Amino acid sequence: MGFKKKLAGSSMVRYLAQHTPLMHGMAKKLVPATTAEEVIEVTATLVEMGYHVCLHHLGKPSKDAQDIQDNVSNVIETMEMLDEERMEVCVSLMPSEMGYLKSAKSGETHCRQIAKNFRNRVAVRDVEDRQGYGDGHEEGERNLLMVHASERVPMQRILALYGTLHRSDVKACVTIPAALARSEEDVKTIISQGGNVRLSMHPVGVVDARYFDDPELILDNYMKLARLLLSEDALIQQVTPVFALEDDDMAEQIMMMANLEGWSSANFEFEIPFGVNNKLKRKLRDEGFTVRVLVPFGKEWWNYFQRRTQG
Repeated sequence: MGFKKKLAGSSMVRYLAQHTPLMHGMAKKLVPATTAEEVIEVTATLVEMGYHVCLHHLGKPSKDAQDIQDNVSNVIETMEMLDEERMEVCVSLMPSEMGYLKSAKSGETHCRQIAKNFRNRVAVRDVEDRQGYGDGHEEGERNLLMVHASERVPMQRILALYGTLHRSDVKACVTIPAALARSEEDVKTIISQGGNVRLSMHPVGVVDARYFDDPELILDNYMKLARLLLSEDALIQQVTPVFALEDDDMAEQIMMMANLEGWSSANFEFEIPFGVNNKLKRKLRDEGFTVRVLVPFGKEWWNYFQRRTQG
């Protein structure tokens, strides 16, 4: 590891950056909020602009019980505020923040706690829709619990967590990184089960035996996986893929692929991070595609910010 990378990752640099107003101001271009209240305001603005949102909590990956509970409480508080404001409830789970670094049992217990809260809130609004009172769901709303590939957590555990949620009738979606050699088989399995996939390019420190280093190989694998997710089998199984990307050419290829396979724009989503390629976001939105903006928020924003700015 180079000196600059070690320096950027040090706890002292992280602390100073997160408590320096100037640095925090610069970071808002990519991390627009640190509190749940702030992120609700950002979400409301994006919804008014015609976007969907996935809120991505930036907490401290930790084995410490208090850190874990703080992360869990922040995610639940955010879901509660989204529900109170009658917004789409779409929040990501980072297993490394939820106790998986302590033990698989701890991680699954905390994720189940969040999933129970999520399922109950969505169920209440389903009842409101059926009985014709209250606000219910907005048109086109897709409530999701996103399970992200997570640093220092083996992919097998992430998939096991997703499987547990899926079998419990939780509306969940799992991140499959194209950089992992195992991803083709994972995608085929999830399609056969009628599950949901968020396809991404890179894992963030995911523990796995085999992965691709070459960016061209990763891109090729991403497109191979996209073809599987836009196949006739996936359409029959009512899979709704989420394509996490940032590049215009990749988006064009996905649109062409979907059109050739007979997919409507309502049956899949594009996801682009906050502050990234706004021109592409607007283009896709204006052409009638569902665009989900990944909105990172939280006090532990430094690692995300420096990773995004350093590439």
